[in-house]
Amino acid sequence: MALFNTLINFLKLSSLVVIIGSTITIGAIVAPIVFKSLVREEAGKLMIDVFGRYDAWLNIAVIVLLISSLLKFFLLDKMLLSPQSLISLALVLIIVSISFYSIYVLSPQILTAYETHAENFQSLHVLSEKIHKMNFLLGLIVLIFT
Repeated sequence: MALFNTLINFLKLSSLVVIIGSTITIGAIVAPIVFKSLVREEAGKLMIDVFGRYDAWLNIAVIVLLISSLLKFFLLDKMLLSPQSLISLALVLIIVSISFYSIYVLSPQILTAYETHAENFQSLHVLSEKIHKMNFLLGLIVLIFT
């Protein structure tokens, strides 16, 4: 059982590291460099490719986070229904919901708005930034609770 507990914790922590680390990497490092180095149109095209790959990794990390958190909660913590474990699970469910919304609803809308030069591109982009910042903060809180 100790090995199973270690494996579940490893998977949960690894997925949180991917979520938090990729958010920092794209938001604080990649995007600023791309938009300073390239013409806006080329930078936008490159960032579409970056976010396509990011969404794929985020999807995997979020699924691993969900499964490992549910296993931890129901198999390892079920006798310890502490406020800490309940809050952690609730935050993970929020991260999963926000991430799936971002990947499957918002990202396609942003791509369409970008390609068609729609007026709502900027507002969708701002919403996307807020969602990623929220996921980053929630991920840090879950990491602290873990």
